[in-house]
Amino acid sequence: MELVRFNPFATAPSVNSRLNRMFDDFFSDSGRLLSNTAKNWSPEVDIYEEDGKVVVKADLPGIEKKDITISVEDGILTLKGERKAEETSDDKTVYRRERFYGSFERAFRLSPKTDPDTIEAEFKNGVLHITIPRAVQPAGKEITIQ
Repeated sequence: MELVRFNPFATAPSVNSRLNRMFDDFFSDSGRLLSNTAKNWSPEVDIYEEDGKVVVKADLPGIEKKDITISVEDGILTLKGERKAEETSDDKTVYRRERFYGSFERAFRLSPKTDPDTIEAEFKNGVLHITIPRAVQPAGKEITIQ
């Protein structure tokens, strides 16, 4: 059997990294805890193709339909909106504020193979669902050689 000398400082780096992580977590959360200002945020979006249509789904919980705009210009689909902060009162103590408030804007380049004139949008249960049909491509034709 071999004797191994005990080194009390061998675990120091791991303890040190745990303490650093704990302080980092504390201070980053406290910044959120004390902040009442609107933050820049960006809604999460899924984009996929289904049944010959491009589909964009954006999670917009807590936003009203009237606070969302969708536009298309020069082949760019733009989503804009605002999540309004809840009013606070003097008798309310906030311990944690993780939800983001304020304005957002997302922009996506459309494929030239889509038809921006036939875009449809629906807002239901906090999810914006945009359907962008593919443009009808002219059928090929045979050219007669003279």
